[in-house]
Amino acid sequence: MTGLLTDNNMQPKHRSNIPSLVCAFMASLTTGGTTYAFGLYGDALKKSLHFSQGQLDTISTAFFFAGLLSWIPGLCADRFGTRFSLSLGGVTGACATTTYWVVSRQFVALPHSWLVSILSVLGVTIFLSCALVTGSVFKIIVASCGPGTKGSAVGIAKGYVGLGSGAYACLFESIRSRGESTLDFLPMAAFFFLACATLPALMLLPTKEQVACDTIQDEATPLHFRTLFLSLIALGVLVVGSSISELFHGNVESANKSEGPHYATAFLIVTIWLGPILSLLYLPRRRPEDHEVLALEDNDDEETRELKVGADDFDESERSQTREDPLSHSSSMAELGENSSSSNELKANCDDKKATDDEEDRNLLNSEEVVDHPEADEQEEENLNLVQMLQTPSALLMLWTTTILVGAGTVETNNMGQMVESLGFTDTVTPATLALFSVAQAAGRVMTGAVSEAALNWNTRSCFIDIGVPRPFFLVVASLVGFVAHITLALSTNQIPFVFGTALSGAAFGMSWPLMVLIVGEIFGTAHVGANYMFYDGFTSAVGTLLLSKIVAGDVYEDHIDAHAEDKFTCYGSACFRETHMIVAVLSLTCVGTSLTMLYTSRHVYNKSSLHTAA
Repeated sequence: MTGLLTDNNMQPKHRSNIPSLVCAFMASLTTGGTTYAFGLYGDALKKSLHFSQGQLDTISTAFFFAGLLSWIPGLCADRFGTRFSLSLGGVTGACATTTYWVVSRQFVALPHSWLVSILSVLGVTIFLSCALVTGSVFKIIVASCGPGTKGSAVGIAKGYVGLGSGAYACLFESIRSRGESTLDFLPMAAFFFLACATLPALMLLPTKEQVACDTIQDEATPLHFRTLFLSLIALGVLVVGSSISELFHGNVESANKSEGPHYATAFLIVTIWLGPILSLLYLPRRRPEDHEVLALEDNDDEETRELKVGADDFDESERSQTREDPLSHSSSMAELGENSSSSNELKANCDDKKATDDEEDRNLLNSEEVVDHPEADEQEEENLNLVQMLQTPSALLMLWTTTILVGAGTVETNNMGQMVESLGFTDTVTPATLALFSVAQAAGRVMTGAVSEAALNWNTRSCFIDIGVPRPFFLVVASLVGFVAHITLALSTNQIPFVFGTALSGAAFGMSWPLMVLIVGEIFGTAHVGANYMFYDGFTSAVGTLLLSKIVAGDVYEDHIDAHAEDKFTCYGSACFRETHMIVAVLSLTCVGTSLTMLYTSRHVYNKSSLHTAA
């Protein structure tokens, strides 16, 4: 019997989730750094290839319009495993980004009429590569983290995604040579696709077969998450500091990069980014015995408690003897053989008692009047698939709100260079404001997840609930922040209000992403949360970008180009984007109304005590 129990083939293999989390966190920043950085090199792309604003908008819109296909990367991760999909996403992202750079720098002679189509197709490929990485990242976290750590892990990963473009912009500016085109940002992004996504996936992630055979052990501790929170804060402070420095230098004529690259700054950024993540491999981990929790049901009687305690005391005695003297393991196994019948009898009695109590509870529930519990009528709305979800008012209300919030953010990321140019600011303002936008949206992602979780336990009877504040309330807050942001941008004529409005816009944009993940899971259930969330993720990026960045911003910009100017493709003056910001501000006000309506339609979900955690 001892031989059977000690045979490794008869015992499940336990695998720590720490290496997988390290891989996920390393890869998360690469997706945001590439996806939201189009505003950094978009203006250089327009000038070097002599594109009109409409052609540039077509390229940027095609990039985000690929979100309608975002379910395909999720299907790939489910079918082939995260190791394959994450490494594939890194390789295809690096290849597509490098090809994009080769075409945009005209290293290969191509007919000008082909360029828009080629760059649009490459943009779709880059977006789907990022979706492969993003889908794998959050699948890793959901599959390997348990209650108490999953929320923190998702918030941190979302924070890295949001901070990506700002960190990449500062990193590129620190290694950029004097007079170097911002299009050379693309090879840097390709390098990090391979270094931080593909290589860690191949080195740290188990194969799909290993995942199926092994038992994942959640060994993350609060120390791991505090380390990463400090990393995010330090990286954000560094990005903000560098951005403010660039803004001030932009006003000084002597600050024209005459001193060359700052490799020490680049090294510091990479160290603050990757150092704390890699340190997770060496920090103390949660011990296996910390996972064993003795949970007694409140409705158990004294007899059931004694049976449970007796059985667990026996197991604890055997475990502690094995830990104290590993050499006596065989003798303890023999003792276990002699006492196994007694232990099995205790546990069998406990299980029989629990089954009896459960049967009594079910009979009692069946005998109650359903009309007294309106929540029972709403139970069918849980665990809805994609088609069922889209037939509910709550889904459609949130779809409108998040589409406007996300589209308002992509207006900034896709047109940052043109906004700076039209207002007459120096070129250094573009990467600086893009970095501040990135920091603001990263802060919005992390803080919204944490605050909305705590708000579920606040003592309040407002917002149509008995206790706490429901998460849809924070969509109201995000909509109001977006309204203030774009009113500020519409009235901006100098740098300070422009930067302030950009930061507020980034905060509203960032708040929407964790709310989408959490609200979809809470209102529509977790059985189909992957497909349901990826629909929101892709649809809001595609339609929001098409509606606001392409149609609204592009048409307003084209209409205000001076027909008598020598440059027929560039608009100058505050009117170039003023109407765009006013339209977005009005749409943000409609989001306040849809969010408040959603509070009412989903009130039955947030009245359930299961959503409230212990204070």
